[in-house]
Amino acid sequence: MLADFHTLPEGSRIWLYAAENALSKVQQTYILKVISEELNGWNAHKKPLTAGVSILENHFIVIALDESKNGASGCSIDTLQNTIQKIEKELSIPLMNRLNVFCEIEEEIVCVPSFKLGSIAKADTPFYDLTILTKRDIDTYLKPISEGWCAHLV
Repeated sequence: MLADFHTLPEGSRIWLYAAENALSKVQQTYILKVISEELNGWNAHKKPLTAGVSILENHFIVIALDESKNGASGCSIDTLQNTIQKIEKELSIPLMNRLNVFCEIEEEIVCVPSFKLGSIAKADTPFYDLTILTKRDIDTYLKPISEGWCAHLV
């Protein structure tokens, strides 16, 4: 069941997908439409899932699931991944490359391949931690590299 992302509980489980370049308004509209259609009928073992979608900073697609009602199953997560892969194909944009690090450099979001991070960023460079697990964590997903999973790369 599709819900308003902003009204879902702070403890909702999230999935984050990141676009290397800022998404245009047309791309964002398409992404929100496709994912919303999927979430409207999303279920786990024939039990409806209550979820919402949002796009943050024109780069980050966030899907939140209120697991207090029903939790995701392996099959329902696969369905979500297939939807993201469909979007990648339709828009010719990668969204699931976990080897990229998204940094804030001179007030711009810059996608940096992890193997180049040390030559582009410093320990105090802000980065978007896409490994967060709950909606509440969005408030702190922009943090210095020194406080994140990629600290050893700089």
